[in-house]
Amino acid sequence: MQMEATRSVGTHTTAERPEFAVLLDRVRKLRPDIDSRAGAAEKAKRVPNETMDALRDTGIFRAMQPERFGGYEYGPAELAQIGFELGRACGSTGWCGTLAVCFGWMTAFFPLEAQEEVWDDPDNLLAVSYTPTQKVEVVDGGIKISGKWPWASGVDSSAWLILAAMIPGKDGPPTLAWCLVPTSSVTIDHDSWNVSGLQGTGSKTVAVTEPIFVPKHRVLPLGAIFSGKVPGLDVPGNRQARFGYPTFGPTALVSPIVGMAQGALDAFTETARGAKRMARPGVFEQVAESPLIQSLIGQSAARIDAARTVMLTSLQEGQEVVRAGGALNIEQRVRIRRNHGFAARTSSEVVNEIFAKSGAAAADEKNRVQRFWRDANAAALHSSIDWDTLSALYGTQQLGLPPQGIF
Repeated sequence: MQMEATRSVGTHTTAERPEFAVLLDRVRKLRPDIDSRAGAAEKAKRVPNETMDALRDTGIFRAMQPERFGGYEYGPAELAQIGFELGRACGSTGWCGTLAVCFGWMTAFFPLEAQEEVWDDPDNLLAVSYTPTQKVEVVDGGIKISGKWPWASGVDSSAWLILAAMIPGKDGPPTLAWCLVPTSSVTIDHDSWNVSGLQGTGSKTVAVTEPIFVPKHRVLPLGAIFSGKVPGLDVPGNRQARFGYPTFGPTALVSPIVGMAQGALDAFTETARGAKRMARPGVFEQVAESPLIQSLIGQSAARIDAARTVMLTSLQEGQEVVRAGGALNIEQRVRIRRNHGFAARTSSEVVNEIFAKSGAAAADEKNRVQRFWRDANAAALHSSIDWDTLSALYGTQQLGLPPQGIF
């Protein structure tokens, strides 16, 4: 890897911020190695340590991390490009790797004291479970929580967790909040992740049997996140806190799916170049000479490019507004969310069409196309990127009605 000059940031020494093109090129060079470990990731039900270490060495996990703690403070548009490249190599690695970058950004929403604890080691990674526990007790200085939290993607590689909790209201309804806790304080159920797609993400259930204390500075009400009025805005120079999570956060889910579609197309095209098929009894033809296959490749490539471009363009436009100190209007926010849904749906449709034309051999577990097919379809089921919901969200706004949803 190219050596970089160092600088002092707070109590840490870190590398100078590399150009994003350099970061992305490092990721691209890892694609063959990541792809070669994809089968092992599925069997182990987690992304291999070798892959996570190699990705850490590229610097991408610092891409959206706050600068104060050694991060590079790139934005959601760069996150989308990272997700695409990782998903193109391996769906599970794309999912966990992109989320790890996103979760590093999410720490910027918390008070400075919480950020200092998480980034005591700037190489720390986080995992998240958004399913709230109701086993919460309000105590002096914070809360005590226990319970179980499912779907903590990448938890095996994490040092910290963000866990959701329903905090009892004093005189009203409970408050939903994010709680930062060390991964060492939970038990990981390694037998809890048994799925048909994204097998290698290790999105396991974590549990806390005896209540653990979470200090107030590590508890962030969801209302603050959705209103954009997060305590991280009070941290001097903390620009990352200005990106609204409801608008930009789902980028980490969608961009790997677009990459999975590209990965499926890559694998299909590579196979088609040298494959033969029976055209009629005793007569075999080169698959590459079939107009149907040629058209499928051309149409798939165009649709993937469309999904990627539509998503990336709206993210870049929104990012420029935020970086300039402005705030996105409702139309801009719902357009970004609409494009999330469009990119996810289009990409999963492309993968399905590629798989359908891949022949019976594609069902072999060693076939890369079937793995991308399973991973993309599993990922596209995430409720926050549902195309029907998000297209209706945009349509509602365009019709002059108040949109209802996450944007």
